[in-house]
Amino acid sequence: MSAASSSLACLRVALLHALGLTAAAGCTRPPLGDDPGTASGTSTGATTSTATTAPATTGVPSDPTTGAGTTTTTTTGAGTTLVTTSTTGVDSTGPVATTTGPVEPATTTTTTTSGTTDETTTGTTGPACVNLMDLGDELMPADVLEIPGCENYNASDCHDYLRICVPLPDGLQSCDQCAPDCLGPLPELCPDFGFTLACGPLSVDGQCCHVVEYSWNCTDGRPFLVEGTARTAAPTRRRDWQADAPGPSPAFLAALDAAARAELAALWTADALAEHASVASFARFTLQLLAHGAPPGLVQEACAAQLDEVAHARLIFALAGDYAGAPVGPGPLATDDALGGPGDLAAVVAAVVREGCVGETLAAAELDLAARTCEDPALAATLRRIAADEQRHAALAWRTVQWALARGGPALRRVVVEALAVRIAAPPPDRLDPALMRRHGRLPAAERVALAAQCMRSVVIPCARALLDDLAVGRPTADLPV
Repeated sequence: MSAASSSLACLRVALLHALGLTAAAGCTRPPLGDDPGTASGTSTGATTSTATTAPATTGVPSDPTTGAGTTTTTTTGAGTTLVTTSTTGVDSTGPVATTTGPVEPATTTTTTTSGTTDETTTGTTGPACVNLMDLGDELMPADVLEIPGCENYNASDCHDYLRICVPLPDGLQSCDQCAPDCLGPLPELCPDFGFTLACGPLSVDGQCCHVVEYSWNCTDGRPFLVEGTARTAAPTRRRDWQADAPGPSPAFLAALDAAARAELAALWTADALAEHASVASFARFTLQLLAHGAPPGLVQEACAAQLDEVAHARLIFALAGDYAGAPVGPGPLATDDALGGPGDLAAVVAAVVREGCVGETLAAAELDLAARTCEDPALAATLRRIAADEQRHAALAWRTVQWALARGGPALRRVVVEALAVRIAAPPPDRLDPALMRRHGRLPAAERVALAAQCMRSVVIPCARALLDDLAVGRPTADLPV
């Protein structure tokens, strides 16, 4: 079993255990955050390296805050951005099952993953189909706001947009007469994209058009989104945000030329700024939990998450300073209008699924693998520490969704499925040699993409399926792969 597969098996076991659900066997490595040379060690809130076999629950789950482990929350800023769009899963070559609208799907694709290997079997039934992106013109979020009738839509940098047009239906004089949905069921659409109507109908050259919103491509942990845009502070020269912790050895850094040190310093600075912004994201999340009457365990863990983000930001700012040879810290972070936007339980759940159940799960996997390939002991220890916290933060997200589903009922089920439509977009090309990046605790772009796809398939989707099956009380989750 590869190091990545073994680590992902342990991550899946830990998350299922946190939900109080039966965990699949296959964890043969120490928990995230442990020194790989000391398999007997354990980390707070993480499972041991043996398989967990917690009893399965039935019906509506009990208060998830009583589950094992304590949760604090962090964003690594590791920059995991993902490839392919899929509401329910990703295989090694492209998307698998999803929905084509807000209703229960009529056609599904089933993906079977054997153990923790990369093998996937996909079966699709039905007539030939076309991809959603072949049906319209791609739009940037700023383009959406310039379309008459869409000016007030909350377009987000974390979503993708298309304008799809169809002929005016027979017998109608204007597109207003086929509102609110002039597109119809689009029966030829492949089951590869979940989408919602963003705005419209709009009359363009005698056709009726809608702007549709699909996929989610912000998977860097917990971004601080305000009106659809991820905010971070600007970097500045200051020492107070640098943790007093061991950094890479001088000899390790001296082996780098000036250009490589500058590039690594820039990458670590961007990660630190993302961690810093996550403090604000979790502050808002705490307020949302309070607004919806969440149990004290979840609120306490969300509060602890903010402090954890501060600690992680300081650790990574220290790394950035080590590589830059000068102190690095954050400037002011704009928080105006941060509490605007939809605050209903469905919107909160969708954000938690995307940013926590997906983003933080992927960040934990990426950081753990980066720590295993890093050649400097101090740097590897920092990455293991953050990876362990990310695992607990992901568990907090999954337990929050579990609590919300128990409270909100079946109506939120669709929200969870649609929120899993993440687009794993290839990150920017690496400017450094892949072997050098691994030595310094950073996964090359191609490896990040492959790991993200494998993590979606072997961790995120199995956890989502187990959670929804547990709540379905015997009703299979046909909208998720096996």
